Amino acid sequence: MQDYLYVHFDGISNSILTKGMNHRDFNRYTTHRPENLLLLNPYEREGEYEPHTGFRVIRGHENVEQYFSLVENKEVNDLKWIDFKEYEMLQRLTPNEISELLYFGHMKNQLRSPFFYQLQNSFAFFELTKKTTKIYYRDIEDFYDMLAKKISCLTTQQIKGTPSFFKRRQNILVPEVPNDIIKSLKGTMQEGIVFNFSQIGLENDEYVVPIHVVEDNLRKVENYHFKQEYKIGTLIYSKEAGVWRIVKEEFESILLTQ
Repeated sequence: MQDYLYVHFDGISNSILTKGMNHRDFNRYTTHRPENLLLLNPYEREGEYEPHTGFRVIRGHENVEQYFSLVENKEVNDLKWIDFKEYEMLQRLTPNEISELLYFGHMKNQLRSPFFYQLQNSFAFFELTKKTTKIYYRDIEDFYDMLAKKISCLTTQQIKGTPSFFKRRQNILVPEVPNDIIKSLKGTMQEGIVFNFSQIGLENDEYVVPIHVVEDNLRKVENYHFKQEYKIGTLIYSKEAGVWRIVKEEFESILLTQ
Protein backbone atom coordinates (compact mmCIF):
# COMPACT_ATOMS: atom_id res chain seq x y z
CA MET A 1 0.00 0.00 0.00
CA GLN A 2 1.32 3.42 -0.95
CA ASP A 3 2.42 5.37 2.12
CA TYR A 4 3.96 8.56 0.74
CA LEU A 5 3.38 11.26 -1.84
CA TYR A 6 6.11 13.51 -3.24
CA VAL A 7 5.27 16.91 -4.74
CA HIS A 8 7.58 19.47 -6.36
CA PHE A 9 6.14 22.66 -7.87
CA ASP A 10 8.07 24.62 -10.48
CA GLY A 11 6.59 28.10 -10.33
CA ILE A 12 8.32 29.24 -13.53
CA SER A 13 6.75 26.65 -15.82
CA ASN A 14 3.68 25.91 -13.65
CA SER A 15 4.60 22.23 -13.66
CA ILE A 16 4.13 19.70 -10.89
CA LEU A 17 6.43 16.69 -10.50
CA THR A 18 4.89 13.99 -8.32
CA LYS A 19 5.81 10.51 -7.18
CA GLY A 20 2.84 8.53 -5.98
CA MET A 21 0.33 9.87 -8.50
CA ASN A 22 -0.38 8.66 -12.03
CA HIS A 23 -2.75 9.14 -14.96
CA ARG A 24 -5.49 7.27 -13.13
CA ASP A 25 -5.41 9.97 -10.44
CA PHE A 26 -5.52 12.71 -13.07
CA ASN A 27 -8.51 11.04 -14.69
CA ARG A 28 -10.39 10.48 -11.44
CA TYR A 29 -9.72 13.74 -9.68
CA THR A 30 -9.48 16.45 -12.37
CA THR A 31 -12.67 18.50 -12.63
CA HIS A 32 -11.89 20.54 -15.77
CA ARG A 33 -11.74 17.91 -18.51
CA PRO A 34 -9.66 18.22 -21.70
CA GLU A 35 -11.78 18.63 -24.84
CA ASN A 36 -9.24 17.23 -27.34
CA LEU A 37 -5.82 15.61 -27.07
CA LEU A 38 -2.72 15.81 -29.20
CA LEU A 39 -0.71 12.65 -28.47
CA LEU A 40 3.01 13.36 -28.15
CA ASN A 41 4.21 9.76 -28.29
CA PRO A 42 5.23 9.12 -31.95
CA TYR A 43 4.50 5.40 -31.53
CA GLU A 44 0.94 5.96 -30.31
CA ARG A 45 -1.69 4.08 -32.33
CA GLU A 46 -4.87 5.42 -30.76
CA GLY A 47 -6.79 8.33 -32.26
CA GLU A 48 -6.58 9.67 -35.81
CA TYR A 49 -3.63 10.92 -37.82
CA GLU A 50 -3.47 14.70 -38.31
CA PRO A 51 -1.42 15.37 -41.48
CA HIS A 52 -0.44 19.02 -40.87
CA THR A 53 1.37 18.28 -37.59
CA GLY A 54 2.15 14.58 -38.03
CA PHE A 55 0.69 13.82 -34.59
CA ARG A 56 -2.24 11.60 -33.70
CA VAL A 57 -5.20 13.29 -32.03
CA ILE A 58 -8.23 12.36 -29.94
CA ARG A 59 -11.18 14.59 -30.84
CA GLY A 60 -14.20 15.36 -28.69
CA HIS A 61 -15.07 14.97 -25.02
CA GLU A 62 -16.55 11.48 -25.40
CA ASN A 63 -13.51 10.12 -27.25
CA VAL A 64 -11.14 11.70 -24.71
CA GLU A 65 -13.02 10.01 -21.86
CA GLN A 66 -12.86 6.69 -23.71
CA TYR A 67 -9.12 7.14 -24.22
CA PHE A 68 -8.60 7.90 -20.53
CA SER A 69 -10.55 4.75 -19.62
CA LEU A 70 -8.41 2.75 -22.04
CA VAL A 71 -5.25 4.13 -20.47
CA GLU A 72 -6.49 3.13 -17.01
CA ASN A 73 -7.22 -0.43 -18.04
CA LYS A 74 -4.12 -1.37 -19.98
CA GLU A 75 -0.38 -0.84 -19.90
CA VAL A 76 0.62 2.22 -21.93
CA ASN A 77 4.29 3.02 -22.36
CA ASP A 78 5.57 6.60 -22.44
CA LEU A 79 2.16 8.20 -21.96
CA LYS A 80 2.25 11.88 -22.92
CA TRP A 81 -0.25 14.32 -24.37
CA ILE A 82 -1.21 17.98 -24.59
CA ASP A 83 -4.81 19.16 -24.84
CA PHE A 84 -6.19 21.69 -27.32
CA LYS A 85 -9.43 23.62 -27.83
CA GLU A 86 -10.24 23.55 -31.56
CA TYR A 87 -9.16 21.05 -34.21
CA GLU A 88 -9.07 23.73 -36.92
CA MET A 89 -6.40 25.64 -35.00
CA LEU A 90 -3.95 22.77 -35.53
CA GLN A 91 -3.79 23.86 -39.17
CA ARG A 92 -2.42 27.23 -38.04
CA LEU A 93 0.55 25.82 -36.18
CA THR A 94 3.77 27.06 -37.76
CA PRO A 95 6.76 24.79 -38.51
CA ASN A 96 8.52 26.35 -35.51
CA GLU A 97 5.60 25.60 -33.21
CA ILE A 98 5.43 22.01 -34.47
CA SER A 99 9.17 21.72 -33.82
CA GLU A 100 8.61 23.01 -30.29
CA LEU A 101 5.93 20.37 -29.75
CA LEU A 102 8.28 17.65 -31.00
CA TYR A 103 10.98 18.87 -28.62
CA PHE A 104 8.45 19.14 -25.79
CA GLY A 105 7.31 15.57 -26.32
CA HIS A 106 10.84 14.19 -26.60
CA MET A 107 12.53 16.08 -23.77
CA LYS A 108 9.46 16.60 -21.53
CA ASN A 109 10.63 20.18 -21.07
CA GLN A 110 9.39 23.24 -22.91
CA LEU A 111 11.58 25.38 -25.17
CA ARG A 112 9.57 28.48 -24.33
CA SER A 113 6.09 28.37 -22.83
CA PRO A 114 4.34 25.01 -22.24
CA PHE A 115 1.08 26.77 -23.15
CA PHE A 116 0.60 27.32 -26.86
CA TYR A 117 -1.52 30.19 -28.19
CA GLN A 118 -2.97 28.18 -31.07
CA LEU A 119 -3.76 25.18 -28.88
CA GLN A 120 -5.09 27.14 -25.89
CA ASN A 121 -4.07 24.11 -23.83
CA SER A 122 -4.78 23.84 -20.12
CA PHE A 123 -2.50 20.84 -19.50
CA ALA A 124 0.52 18.97 -20.75
CA PHE A 125 0.83 15.50 -19.26
CA PHE A 126 3.89 13.23 -18.99
CA GLU A 127 3.95 9.92 -17.12
CA LEU A 128 7.65 9.37 -16.43
CA THR A 129 7.16 6.02 -14.66
CA LYS A 130 4.10 4.17 -13.34
CA LYS A 131 4.17 6.29 -10.18
CA THR A 132 5.92 9.46 -11.34
CA THR A 133 4.22 12.19 -13.37
CA LYS A 134 5.05 15.67 -14.59
CA ILE A 135 2.02 17.81 -15.41
CA TYR A 136 1.87 21.41 -16.61
CA TYR A 137 -1.18 23.34 -15.39
CA ARG A 138 -2.39 26.60 -16.88
CA ASP A 139 -4.48 27.03 -13.71
CA ILE A 140 -2.66 25.64 -10.67
CA GLU A 141 -6.01 25.47 -8.84
CA ASP A 142 -6.68 22.30 -10.86
CA PHE A 143 -3.74 20.67 -9.11
CA TYR A 144 -4.81 21.86 -5.66
CA ASP A 145 -8.18 20.14 -6.17
CA MET A 146 -6.48 16.97 -7.38
CA LEU A 147 -4.07 16.92 -4.42
CA ALA A 148 -6.88 17.45 -1.89
CA LYS A 149 -8.77 14.46 -3.29
CA LYS A 150 -5.64 12.26 -3.43
CA ILE A 151 -4.73 13.00 0.20
CA SER A 152 -8.28 12.12 1.22
CA CYS A 153 -8.08 8.83 -0.73
CA LEU A 154 -4.71 7.79 0.73
CA THR A 155 -5.82 8.66 4.26
CA THR A 156 -9.04 6.68 3.86
CA GLN A 157 -7.05 3.66 2.62
CA GLN A 158 -4.64 3.81 5.55
CA ILE A 159 -7.41 4.10 8.13
CA LYS A 160 -9.37 1.23 6.60
CA GLY A 161 -6.18 -0.82 6.37
CA THR A 162 -6.03 -1.32 10.13
CA PRO A 163 -5.95 -5.08 10.80
CA SER A 164 -8.62 -6.14 13.26
CA PHE A 165 -10.06 -9.56 14.02
CA PHE A 166 -12.32 -8.56 16.91
CA LYS A 167 -14.20 -5.51 15.67
CA ARG A 168 -15.74 -4.58 12.39
CA ARG A 169 -14.05 -1.98 10.29
CA GLN A 170 -15.87 1.29 10.31
CA ASN A 171 -17.15 2.82 7.09
CA ILE A 172 -14.89 5.88 6.99
CA LEU A 173 -14.79 8.43 4.20
CA VAL A 174 -12.24 11.13 4.89
CA PRO A 175 -13.21 14.57 3.54
CA GLU A 176 -10.97 16.52 1.20
CA VAL A 177 -8.31 18.75 2.69
CA PRO A 178 -9.64 22.35 2.61
CA ASN A 179 -8.35 24.48 -0.23
CA ASP A 180 -6.83 27.08 2.09
CA ILE A 181 -4.63 24.43 3.73
CA ILE A 182 -3.43 23.15 0.36
CA LYS A 183 -2.69 26.70 -0.80
CA SER A 184 -0.70 27.39 2.37
CA LEU A 185 1.75 24.70 1.24
CA LYS A 186 2.54 26.35 -2.09
CA GLY A 187 5.83 27.79 -0.84
CA THR A 188 7.03 24.45 0.51
CA MET A 189 5.98 22.61 -2.63
CA GLN A 190 8.53 24.73 -4.48
CA GLU A 191 11.17 23.23 -2.18
CA GLY A 192 9.99 19.66 -2.82
CA ILE A 193 7.99 17.93 -0.09
CA VAL A 194 6.79 14.49 0.93
CA PHE A 195 3.50 13.72 2.63
CA ASN A 196 4.18 10.70 4.87
CA PHE A 197 1.20 8.33 5.12
CA SER A 198 2.96 5.61 7.11
CA GLN A 199 0.51 5.70 10.06
CA ILE A 200 -1.89 2.78 9.85
CA GLY A 201 -5.32 3.46 11.29
CA LEU A 202 -6.42 6.08 13.79
CA GLU A 203 -4.54 6.95 16.98
CA ASN A 204 -6.54 8.81 19.62
CA ASP A 205 -9.20 9.29 16.95
CA GLU A 206 -6.74 11.16 14.71
CA TYR A 207 -4.68 10.43 11.61
CA VAL A 208 -1.44 12.38 11.16
CA VAL A 209 0.50 13.07 7.96
CA PRO A 210 4.02 14.45 8.61
CA ILE A 211 5.36 16.74 5.88
CA HIS A 212 9.09 16.57 5.06
CA VAL A 213 11.21 18.87 2.91
CA VAL A 214 13.41 16.83 0.56
CA GLU A 215 14.12 19.41 -2.16
CA ASP A 216 13.95 18.19 -5.79
CA ASN A 217 15.66 14.87 -5.02
CA LEU A 218 13.63 11.82 -5.99
CA ARG A 219 16.37 9.45 -4.88
CA LYS A 220 15.77 10.41 -1.25
CA VAL A 221 12.10 9.64 -1.72
CA GLU A 222 12.69 6.31 -3.44
CA ASN A 223 15.08 5.21 -0.68
CA TYR A 224 12.78 6.46 2.08
CA HIS A 225 15.47 8.92 3.22
CA PHE A 226 12.75 11.55 3.53
CA LYS A 227 11.91 10.17 6.98
CA GLN A 228 15.25 11.58 8.16
CA GLU A 229 14.73 14.94 6.44
CA TYR A 230 13.33 18.10 7.99
CA LYS A 231 9.73 17.83 9.13
CA ILE A 232 8.18 21.24 8.57
CA GLY A 233 4.61 20.49 9.51
CA THR A 234 1.90 17.91 10.05
CA LEU A 235 -1.52 17.47 8.51
CA ILE A 236 -3.97 16.11 11.06
CA TYR A 237 -7.39 14.63 10.42
CA SER A 238 -9.75 14.38 13.39
CA LYS A 239 -12.37 11.68 12.93
CA GLU A 240 -14.49 13.02 15.81
CA ALA A 241 -14.65 16.54 14.37
CA GLY A 242 -14.49 15.38 10.75
CA VAL A 243 -12.02 18.15 9.87
CA TRP A 244 -8.42 18.67 8.80
CA ARG A 245 -5.93 21.07 10.38
CA ILE A 246 -2.25 21.80 9.85
CA VAL A 247 0.36 22.21 12.56
CA LYS A 248 3.49 24.12 11.58
CA GLU A 249 6.68 22.90 13.15
CA GLU A 250 10.30 23.56 12.19
CA PHE A 251 11.11 26.07 9.44
CA GLU A 252 7.73 27.77 9.71
CA SER A 253 8.93 30.61 7.51
CA ILE A 254 8.51 28.53 4.34
CA LEU A 255 4.98 27.49 5.26
CA LEU A 256 3.51 30.72 3.93
CA THR A 257 0.04 31.30 2.64
CA GLN A 258 0.33 32.30 -1.00
